[in-house]
Amino acid sequence: MPLKAYILINTKIGKTTDVARQLKEMPEVKHLDIIMGPYDIIAEVETESHDSLSHIVMNNLQDIDAIKHTMTCTVVKLEDAI
Repeated sequence: MPLKAYILINTKIGKTTDVARQLKEMPEVKHLDIIMGPYDIIAEVETESHDSLSHIVMNNLQDIDAIKHTMTCTVVKLEDAI
């Protein structure tokens, strides 16, 4: 079963659409929105494991110079926890 997460992203001023274009090229990014508030982009991602999610965040996202900060929120399946 795939692991689903939401990644909240802060970008450098004026670089949000550039970052969004780069993120859309990643096959793990299933949906993204440019948002207003403390973050600039929210990306929904699906991976096979926590290890692959960590790899995406640590290697792929942190290699994008226009990204200043990320916060990763993994989805918890409540029906599995009960």
